[in-house]
Amino acid sequence: MRPWDVLAITYAIRNLRRAPVYALSAIVVLALGAGANIGAFSAVRDLVWRPLPYPSPERLVSLFETASDGSPRAVAEANLLDWAAQAHTFDSMAAYRPRSFGLTFGDTGAPTVIQTGQTMATFFQVAAIRPALGRSFSSEEETAEAHVIVLTDRLWRGMFAADPQAPGRVVELNEEPYTIVGVMPAGFEFPMGDVQPDAFIPLSRRDYCCGRTGSLSAAGRVKPGFSLDAARAEFAAVASNVAAIHPATNRGGSAGLLPLSEAFTASRRESLLLLYAASSLLFLIACANVSGLMLARWMSRQRELAIRVSLGARGRQLAAPFFAEAAILAFVAAALGLFAAEGIERAIPRFLTGVPVPPDLDGYSFAFAAVLACITTIVTASAPLLITRRASLNSTLKGGATRLRGAFAIAQIALSVALLLSAGLLLHSFLNLVNADPGFTTARAWRFGIGIPERRYDTEAKEIQFHQRLLERLAALPDVSSAGATGRLPLGGSPGSGGAFQIAGAGIPPVERPRARTNVASPAYFASMGIPLHRGRDFSWTEDRPGGRRVVIVNQAFASGFLRDRDPIGASLELGWTSELNPRNSLWEVVGVAGNTRQNSMDRNPAPEIFLSMTQTGADGAGYVIRARDGRGDIARVIAETVVQFDPRVQRVHPTPLVTLIERNLDSRATAIKLIGGFGAVALLLTAAGIFGIVAFLAQERSREMAIRMALGSPTADVQRLIILQALRLAGVGSSIGVFGFWWGSPWLRNQLYGVGRADAATFAGVLALVAAVAVAASLAPSRRASRTDPARLLRES
Repeated sequence: MRPWDVLAITYAIRNLRRAPVYALSAIVVLALGAGANIGAFSAVRDLVWRPLPYPSPERLVSLFETASDGSPRAVAEANLLDWAAQAHTFDSMAAYRPRSFGLTFGDTGAPTVIQTGQTMATFFQVAAIRPALGRSFSSEEETAEAHVIVLTDRLWRGMFAADPQAPGRVVELNEEPYTIVGVMPAGFEFPMGDVQPDAFIPLSRRDYCCGRTGSLSAAGRVKPGFSLDAARAEFAAVASNVAAIHPATNRGGSAGLLPLSEAFTASRRESLLLLYAASSLLFLIACANVSGLMLARWMSRQRELAIRVSLGARGRQLAAPFFAEAAILAFVAAALGLFAAEGIERAIPRFLTGVPVPPDLDGYSFAFAAVLACITTIVTASAPLLITRRASLNSTLKGGATRLRGAFAIAQIALSVALLLSAGLLLHSFLNLVNADPGFTTARAWRFGIGIPERRYDTEAKEIQFHQRLLERLAALPDVSSAGATGRLPLGGSPGSGGAFQIAGAGIPPVERPRARTNVASPAYFASMGIPLHRGRDFSWTEDRPGGRRVVIVNQAFASGFLRDRDPIGASLELGWTSELNPRNSLWEVVGVAGNTRQNSMDRNPAPEIFLSMTQTGADGAGYVIRARDGRGDIARVIAETVVQFDPRVQRVHPTPLVTLIERNLDSRATAIKLIGGFGAVALLLTAAGIFGIVAFLAQERSREMAIRMALGSPTADVQRLIILQALRLAGVGSSIGVFGFWWGSPWLRNQLYGVGRADAATFAGVLALVAAVAVAASLAPSRRASRTDPARLLRES
């Protein structure tokens, strides 16, 4: 560092100490913009760009079957076994699925519900990660359906206190003994949809082998020396060959692959990039705002600059103080921005499902903060330096600075309009979702989930009896009006199992049959949920017995889509559903038509759904719904105590209000609105400050003109109007540019909207009116100051 640079830094520090309000304002503004951008960058890098934490992650791929229209679908294990046997470009392939279990260990009392990954033994070869303790399970153990379990480090430390002797000990999953054989290393994660498993157990060949109806996810590892394109080509050929051997279940379809990193991040990529784009707009607005502040400060130091130029200061000597002052502000703001970034990180788990813990600020985040500080320094210091080099220190220079400050104000307005339009459309979408009909009513209703221990309830008949007895006991409670259960409650966040079916006698080949979501419901479930029955009747414990006439209830979407040309009541369906009591292709009679519910999320329209009766098919787990007679009493405690009294060995239940289904589903959107709306609010405040600064400066420049006007008899209202119109012209130009920029860059926003288009007139009108109102508000004080000036005094001084 040269002596002149040291002198420039010392000089800059002294000047900033003399102007603490200016320094503090600039630091706060830059810290807000930089903090938002650092937090969003860290989230995008950690959750989208970071390489998967497995050896050679570029060779990992997600495998899927494709339907005749090319859309991806779940994998059948029998198909996967054939692919693995014939493909030569793969080291290994594995299928997996998530499933919850009640885990009991020693004298822990009631079971603890954990998420397991049911996997093939080759799963650990695909991930290429060995257990830190013990071993993984083998293919022989998988085939024999051995009861073995591999713990994650998280579960090992939380439930087993990091006991190094844990391998070899026995735990119970749904009251079945499982031997711990290994513990995965710390940090090992393998998301299965929105679920992060706590442990891994063998995938049941009894449940998933031998059939070719897909219900699993799958991954593979490509051999070294083969490109993904080569693996993709061979994989497609192998899948076509398997389809040719088994045409009845693979007709019209094939298979495909994607890099596993893309498959893991696809659901969160668009949302995070939206967050990063919004934070970048806020950062640019902050830079433009501080650049305007620096220009104003520079204009107040014209005499000093003129003296320095007259003494021969040129080039580096003239630029150094500008850059030193800007660098001090930028780096201090970036350091403070790291604290703001922590707040953004903590909001990420609520912004995205499937992210259990916030991303961490790491070395890359600190490096990015330093880069932002350098960019901020260059942007904010270049403006006054550019004016200084291109103009002499006179009125020409002054005019250039005025034009540049106006450009900064317009830029702030344009960026704010783009950000506010995005936030406005997202808010409009959110309000549409809040007001959308979920298909059920939540007043006085409670829900909880429960799993049945397979060891004691090892037949469908026992499962049916369990649900019937528990529901009857709950319905008999004094404060309860009805109690019901279902396999999957609405708004579950996943599509559920889509089963193939046909109208009886249609003669459609199995692979070409339409598919509909298949669910299970108990008697009184629809009444407990507040779902109307538009036609027919409800299920009955007495009429709909196992082995008797099989019955189903369909929703309106199914009836209007597949039974619109006939009376749905009495229609017979042939389902692909199979179980102990119900052989494949059994006939099921439609006895009722229920109202639609939103099964996956509030922003997706109801899909066709078939409800089987819980009186005729078992369920090893269910979502219970209890509707109270009124809102009085501690109904949640009574429900929990009743379940414990009914069977003390099942996991403890924690009833929650049914409305939480909707709240949880909308939580990520609400968080997005808060984050992006907060960015928009800060941007609007910064824009107001920018407009105020430029209007006040322009009013001061035109003070002599205003004095002459008032001396000639112009009313003060006319003088104020001139200043306000000047602010509105700035707002109009900036808003026009902002609308154009938003329209050019907003197609990526389309998937985030519900019930509103990106050209929504109400949102555009509201944002533009808001910006105009801010412009008027920001110009009121300068206009009043200009109108209250004494013309005679001002003319004498000038």
